[in-house]
Amino acid sequence: ADMTDPVWEPIMKKAGAIVTNRGGRTCHAAIIARELGIPAVVGAGDATEKLANGDEVTVSCAEGDTGFIYKGLLDFERTEQDLGELPEVGMKIMMNVGNPETAFTFGQLPNDGIGLARLEFVINNAIGIHPKA
Repeated sequence: ADMTDPVWEPIMKKAGAIVTNRGGRTCHAAIIARELGIPAVVGAGDATEKLANGDEVTVSCAEGDTGFIYKGLLDFERTEQDLGELPEVGMKIMMNVGNPETAFTFGQLPNDGIGLARLEFVINNAIGIHPKA
């Protein structure tokens, strides 16, 4: 997509990755991708010109600050890290909540509360339409 907004969320919940032409780290697509735990490449510029519906690609954000889109479905290995006991970091770690479906899961992570609750996402989830639609 060129970029996303809350209307895209039902589709984004089914996606294996998100790629947009425009956006940055704090854009809607990036925030939702983090909440859903899927990779996102935002601000790709010409992604909609280079990718077509049905193309099989692998989207990776494992290489650092820059995401990559590889042609075809690449093999990958998923590992999980046991967090065990985390040390205190000397500051409050607050959470952003936009997707009510993930709020309880995120609540199990070590945190000091909610720093940002995206009310329009909560309303959209409850009534099925964005409040400004």
